[in-house]
Amino acid sequence: MITMKIIALSCIAFFVAVATKVSAAGSSAQCSVTIVPGIAANKNTQTTTGGDLTFGTIIPGSSSGTVTINPSTSTRNSSGGVQLVDSISGPAAFDVTGAANSSYTVTLPNNGTTTISSGNSTMAVNSFSASPTPGSSTLDSQGVSTFKVGGRLEVPANQPSGNYTGTFDVTVAYQ
Repeated sequence: MITMKIIALSCIAFFVAVATKVSAAGSSAQCSVTIVPGIAANKNTQTTTGGDLTFGTIIPGSSSGTVTINPSTSTRNSSGGVQLVDSISGPAAFDVTGAANSSYTVTLPNNGTTTISSGNSTMAVNSFSASPTPGSSTLDSQGVSTFKVGGRLEVPANQPSGNYTGTFDVTVAYQ
C-alpha cells in the first residue's frame, strides 16, 4: 500500500511539474514599423503662370459667362457673354514629394467655396479639376510627381473692372 501511495504521489508530482512547465511556457514576437517621408504638395513657380491658376484677361459682356482652364491641355475657353483677350493664362501647377512609388490622392475645393475679389466685387471659381485625375496618381521611383489644377470662373453680366485675386487649397494624401 505504501508503494501504491508513493507511485500515486510520484504521478501527481510528475503531472504538477508538467503542468507547471506548460503553463509557464512563453513565446515572443517582434515589433516593427516602416517610416516613410510625409507627403507634400508645393506650388511649382517655374511655370508661365508662376504656378497659379490664371484666367488671364477678359472682357465681361451684358450677359453672364464663364472662363474655363483645362488642366490637361492648359487651354482657356469662354462661354456666354465673356470675351477672351490675349494674355498669359493656365492651370495651377504643384510638385508632390513623398515615398517612392506610392499612390496618392488629390482633394480639390468643392463648388461654392472659392471666390476671387477686387475691392467689393467678387466672382466664384468652381468645377476644379486636376490632371492627372485625382486618385490615380503615383510618385515615381524618386518620390516625385506633378499635377495641374484647372477650374471654371463664373463671370456675372457687366462685372466691374479690376484685378481679381483669391486663393484655394489642395490636399494630397497617401492612398
